[in-house]
Amino acid sequence: MNLGKRWAALCLLLGALSASAQQIGEGLPPARTPPAVTNAAVRAPGAAGIEVNADQLEFLQDTRTAVGRGHVVITRGADRMTADYAELRTDTEEAHARGNLTFDRAGQIWRGEELTYNFKTGQGDFGAFSSYTEPFFIRADESRRVSPNEFLMKNVTVTTCDGDEPQFYLQAKQAKIVNGITLKAYGVVPHLGGLPIFYMPYWTRSLEPEAMSFDLLPGYSSRMGAFVLGAASYKVATDVRGTTHLDYRAKRGVGFGQDFRWKDRAPEQSYRGEARVYYLHDRQPFYDADEEAYRQGTTDQQRYRLRLQDARSLSDRDGLYVEGNFLSDPYVVEDFFDNEFRNSLQPENRVSLMHRGDNYSAGLLLNGRLNDFYENIDRLPEASLDVYRMRLGETPFYYESHNTASFLRHVYPKNTDTNAPATPDASYDAFRLDTGHTVYYPTRHFDFLNVTPRAGYRGTFYSKTYTTVISTNLVSVTNITTTATSTNSTITTTNQVENTLREMGASLRSLPELGVATSFKAFKVLNPGPTGIGHDVGLRHVAEPYADYTFRPKPNLEPADLPQFDEVDQLGMENDVRLGMRNKLQTQRRNAVHNLVDADVYTFYRVEKPPGTSNDFDNIYFLTRLRLVDWLMLDFDGVFDPYQGQFTSFNTQLAFLTEDQSRLAIEHRYTRDSLNLLSGELTLFPNREWSFRLYARYDLEGRQLQDSTTRT
Repeated sequence: MNLGKRWAALCLLLGALSASAQQIGEGLPPARTPPAVTNAAVRAPGAAGIEVNADQLEFLQDTRTAVGRGHVVITRGADRMTADYAELRTDTEEAHARGNLTFDRAGQIWRGEELTYNFKTGQGDFGAFSSYTEPFFIRADESRRVSPNEFLMKNVTVTTCDGDEPQFYLQAKQAKIVNGITLKAYGVVPHLGGLPIFYMPYWTRSLEPEAMSFDLLPGYSSRMGAFVLGAASYKVATDVRGTTHLDYRAKRGVGFGQDFRWKDRAPEQSYRGEARVYYLHDRQPFYDADEEAYRQGTTDQQRYRLRLQDARSLSDRDGLYVEGNFLSDPYVVEDFFDNEFRNSLQPENRVSLMHRGDNYSAGLLLNGRLNDFYENIDRLPEASLDVYRMRLGETPFYYESHNTASFLRHVYPKNTDTNAPATPDASYDAFRLDTGHTVYYPTRHFDFLNVTPRAGYRGTFYSKTYTTVISTNLVSVTNITTTATSTNSTITTTNQVENTLREMGASLRSLPELGVATSFKAFKVLNPGPTGIGHDVGLRHVAEPYADYTFRPKPNLEPADLPQFDEVDQLGMENDVRLGMRNKLQTQRRNAVHNLVDADVYTFYRVEKPPGTSNDFDNIYFLTRLRLVDWLMLDFDGVFDPYQGQFTSFNTQLAFLTEDQSRLAIEHRYTRDSLNLLSGELTLFPNREWSFRLYARYDLEGRQLQDSTTRT
């Protein structure tokens, strides 16, 4: 089963059979005996091919035992043992060694404090041990080599967390490595925070990093029915691995896929990427009648996806990123690749070239639509130049700048109704040059109050603009009145007013801006000593009220006069103050300041209300992060409407974490009138070539299970 095989990947952390494995004993080594003979070496009598070296060496004839003290080295063929003290029976070739022990069998190295090993039979008792194989820590109550080809361990604990009390670990009653390449384990139980998660009676996996591996992942969802996702992974070239997918979904049918992934194995990892193809003849492309109604015309039974990603460093300052996605329909990623869909609702098609200077960054972006069922802002191309905030010489002033030059085109989905503006064509384009410059003057008053006035200018040039044309026409209206005995008609005239957009020439929108930001911090030490949380020392409350006033006068061009591409075109008059309070609860963790609690709450007071708004204040926004311990994360954020007395949105995320970013997470997302989802996720070893992920999502409004498990 795939579940067992994925867990079997933990055999890497039992890499006691790899050259990098290290075993560290619990006891103290015995005191070294002063050497009586320097670098003595003998071939043990009666032992075929065994050689013993030691600072002090003697041979006991009656028991046929060689005894070495100090820098003992015993070799037999590819086997090599070093220790502070060792006894070797030359008739049976059994050795007992202790103190600073190293045992090397054909490049497979163990280190510890004591072992008994038979060079003839290949059997040995290594006892209890504790070892580390990056990034895993391993402990076993018992360990022994039961034959030349089999190593056995009992009561094994595996974790990626350092320390005596790991938050995430695995326990196995017994594990063995066969022929140095296959690991088999029995009674495996993952634990999180000391609590068992689930149980697997048996699993096995090859230890060879380039060996072919097979995955078999069962699951169920209301949209797919029962399903089994199968994959075979294998080496294609030195830096390339391939994965072939064969999936069955009871409601949807059989799917096929082929992936190729490549990455630089050098430490700098200068490139990495993937190419993926997937196809499914979908027996049921619509979940229900409502879904069929709004998907009709865009989705049929032929479902496919082609994806290309490549990122590489051209130099230590230059990078190139390429991404392409060609899809059968706008819902194929949502239906079959949910983890990707949650990260990006609409796949991108772009080429980005970036350069980083000492005080600036520059880039060139090509973004175009490959799938005509999506709405998109094509940028063909867009050049950018950002100047980081920097001090102007020896003056107290600071300067920053953001600039873009873009050929933009707003394209709408093909053969669908849109809300496109009444331009001559549904799609429209323009050249836009946007440049913004701001100067800051940070000051400090009364030794606590920070006041930073700023002045800026933003100019945006458009190759075309629009004007609203109001036309009034006299329209004749016929009114018909019907009674029991006759029908009468009368004709009246009325004025019909129509607003249309007419394309105009190029123009420059000017947006000067003045503002001032002010804040201060108040501290109170609640506890100067240990907090009781790990090794944290000290507890301090920090309160930071702040205000940020912005004034922009009404521009010469309003948003209605401009082609709309993104938030730049929505800028207009602003006269408001952002009022907020930030609270932190801090401690000293690992010699650095650590935020146990970080809560930010703010709103906007409208000094001058924009058109269509009568309220003095905006919504109340809040964001809170809790990091009480390293292995626990709790975040919640939302928007509260004080005038209606209800939340517009509220999101909560609770996660248990490990050092390798494995996680168990529960998340609730709520948006008024549109979204109410509860999801859970278990992800193990996400940054490695193999990983495990269990995911479930439930729609609280529709009362249906949307997904129950998926694969990464």
